[in-house]
Amino acid sequence: MKVANLAIALLLAAIAALVVADAVRLGFRWGANGPQAGFFPFWLGVGLFICAAIEVRRVWVQHRKRVPSGRLMPRGAWKPIAWVVAPAIGMVLLTELVGLHLAAGIYLGFYMHAIGKVRWSTTLAVAIVVPLLLYVAFDKLFLVPMPQGLWGGMLLRF
Repeated sequence: MKVANLAIALLLAAIAALVVADAVRLGFRWGANGPQAGFFPFWLGVGLFICAAIEVRRVWVQHRKRVPSGRLMPRGAWKPIAWVVAPAIGMVLLTELVGLHLAAGIYLGFYMHAIGKVRWSTTLAVAIVVPLLLYVAFDKLFLVPMPQGLWGGMLLRF
């Protein structure tokens, strides 16, 4: 666990350093017209770097005290995580094929029925109504087209 915490903290510190460096390149000061383009990323990067440094120090102090470290996750804890991550990855991949609206409906339907154990009638109603509402709200009212995927454009014509 100490090694995992240290590795993540160092990775976050490296990301923070990249963010700060790019913010400096863009300009991170307060200009005549307000903040420059890199102002907010600079301070977010500084905050992230401080948090990473605090974690590195915490791991170092814990290591010096020789505090025993437990497992990162108990046995069997990966199964519920997989039930969350696998459908989310599936939705992202499905979005590339059929678009966001249809992928969201399939994802909602699967998640509600398989994980939530919701009745089929409720599952189908939500899996159909929510993507339709999203389509009307974003594509028609706000005129913000959502990803249609490879086949989504053809499906929306019908």
